Amino acid sequence: MVSKEFLTELLEILQGSNETTAGHTDLGADLKCLLHQMWHSIGNISNFLEICQRAMEIGRLFYGREVPTERVLKELVALADIALRDYFSSQELPLQEGERLKQFLIGAILELGCVSLGYQDEAFRILKILSETDPLTGLLSRERFQREIDVGLEYAKRERETLNVIWADVDDLKLVNDLYGYAVGDAVLRAVSDVLKEVFSSLNAVISRTGSNSFGVIVPTKDLSEVLVLAETFRQAVEHQRPIEDDFGVTVSIGISSYPLHGMAANDLVAAAEMAAIKAKRLGKNRIVVLDVNAGTADLTVLHEKSLILKEALQRPEGVIPYFQPIVDIEADNIIGYEVLARIQYQGRVLPAAAFAELAEDIDVIHSLTERVLEKALWKFGQKDSDHLIFVNCALREVEREDLVEKLSRMLKHNGIRPDRLVVELTERQAVRDVARVHAFAAELQNAGMRLALDDFGSGFSSFLYLRQFDCYFVKIEGSLIRDITRSARCKLIVEHIAALLRSLAIEPIAEWVETAEACAILKRFGVNLCQGYYLGLPSPDI
Repeated sequence: MVSKEFLTELLEILQGSNETTAGHTDLGADLKCLLHQMWHSIGNISNFLEICQRAMEIGRLFYGREVPTERVLKELVALADIALRDYFSSQELPLQEGERLKQFLIGAILELGCVSLGYQDEAFRILKILSETDPLTGLLSRERFQREIDVGLEYAKRERETLNVIWADVDDLKLVNDLYGYAVGDAVLRAVSDVLKEVFSSLNAVISRTGSNSFGVIVPTKDLSEVLVLAETFRQAVEHQRPIEDDFGVTVSIGISSYPLHGMAANDLVAAAEMAAIKAKRLGKNRIVVLDVNAGTADLTVLHEKSLILKEALQRPEGVIPYFQPIVDIEADNIIGYEVLARIQYQGRVLPAAAFAELAEDIDVIHSLTERVLEKALWKFGQKDSDHLIFVNCALREVEREDLVEKLSRMLKHNGIRPDRLVVELTERQAVRDVARVHAFAAELQNAGMRLALDDFGSGFSSFLYLRQFDCYFVKIEGSLIRDITRSARCKLIVEHIAALLRSLAIEPIAEWVETAEACAILKRFGVNLCQGYYLGLPSPDI
C-alpha cells in the first residue's frame, strides 16, 4: 500500500523542495525510480514502462506547444486513469481522496515527461496550468473560481453593478458512475461542460468545474431575470443531451444567487447558490431554484452548516466513526447482534449521522459515508472472538450499485468475518428507481451467504411491496409504532398483526425503539422476541 509519507516525499521531489534534489540538473532517474517504487507497491509493474514512455511524449508536446493544452490535459487524465485502475481495485479510498490522488498523479506524470527530458523551465508553467484548470473538461478549477468571484465582487461593489452565481449539480452522477463506469460519467461531465461553454462563453462569464458533479458560473452585470433565462436555456439544452445512448438522458439541478440580494461576501453568494441547488434536488431535480431571501433563512443556515460539517468530516480519518447498538433476544436474555450506526465527530461533539442522511444523498456522498463507517465497524468486529450478527443500513439507492456485494464480500474476507454474520438492512429514504437491480442485489447478497432485512416496516410507501418481492430473513417494525404500543390500542393492534403476518412468512420480526419494560412484555406476548432500544442498550463506540 502507498503511504502518505511516500506520496509526500514524491511530491516534494517533483516540486524540487526536497533536500535530495539539491544540485540536480536532471531529475529523470530519481523520478523514474520513485514512480517505479510506487507502482511496485501498488502491485502492477507491467504498465510502468508504458506510463514513462507516454509521459515523455506528453512532455514533448507541452514543450513544443504542438497541440492545444486542453488536448494534452485530456491525455494526462487517460494516463492517470491507467495508473489508478489497479490501485482502486485493491484499495478502498473515499471519492474525494481518489480525486486528489488522481490530480497529483497527473502532475507527477507531466513533471516526469518534462523534467526527464531536461525541460525544467516548464515546471512552473505546468503547475500553474494544472492548479487553474480542470483536466477533464478544460474549465477553470474551483480555486480559480473562488478568486474570480472575489475579483468580480470587488468590481461590482465599486461600479454598483450586479454579480450572479449559478451552481449546477449533475443529477445522479454517482449512480451513473456505479452503473455504467467512470468513462460514461466523464462523458456526461464533458457534455455538460460543452453546453455551459456554448451558452455562457460569449457573456464575459467565468465557467468552472467546482466539484466532482458540480459546475459554477459567474455572470456579471446581468439582471437576475436575464440570468434565469440563460439558466433555463442551459437546463433545457442539457436535458436534450444524449452523451452515450439515445435512451440515456442527463439533467441538472440549478441554484442561483445574486449580489447584493443574497449577500455581500463571496462565501455568502456561493453558499446561497449551492443550497438553492440542493433545494432543487429535493424538489424533484431538473429544475432551477432561487432562494427567497424573506423566507427560510434559518433553514438555509442550518443546511449550509450541515453541508460544511459533513464535507469536513469525510476529509478527516476520525471524522466519521461507528457506534454499536445491541439487538437483544428478550426471551433468552442475550445479545444476538449489533446494529452499526454512523456518527460524525465535530469540534469535540459526536453527532448522529442520521441527521445528515438526506443531505448526504443530495450532495452524493452517501456512498463514501457508508463505506467509511463499514470499514471501521468490520475491523472492530474482526478483532472480537464472537458470532454476533452485524446489522448495517443501506439506502435503496445504494444497492443500485452493481459492485456493492463484491465490496462487502471483500471487506468481510479482509477482516476474517463469515458472510452469514452480515445482515444488510434496506431502508426507504428514497423510492427505488430500478426494481430489477434491487432484485439482482438481493439474489447476489444471498448467494454470497449474507442476509437481508427490511428496515422501518410500516413507515414507507412500499413496505408491503418490498415484503412481497424480496426474501427477507429479518423485518424491523417501524419504531414509532413500538414507541406508542403502551398507550395506543391502535398501534398495539397494528404491531400484533404485523408480527403474526411476519411469522406466517417465516420472517423473524425485530422491534425498534423499545424504551420500557412494559413494551417488552407486550412484544413478548406477540411473539416478538428480538428487540432494540434505549431500554435494552444505548449506542456505544465499543462492542
